[in-house]
Amino acid sequence: KSILDVEGNYLTSEKSNIGFVRFIAMVSNCIEYLSHKYGLSFYEVIKECSKELIKKGFS
Repeated sequence: KSILDVEGNYLTSEKSNIGFVRFIAMVSNCIEYLSHKYGLSFYEVIKECSKELIKKGFS
């Protein structure tokens, strides 16, 4: 978080807003990369990642 300057209240600081946009762009690029690598749709990658996060959260 601190590398991307995402800390703090997102709506009060331009720096925090830019960091948040960078973070979202990075996540989007990772999902796009995985979708091309595994031949899945963007939605399917998100769905599979959500399943894994839920499993990890309840383990």
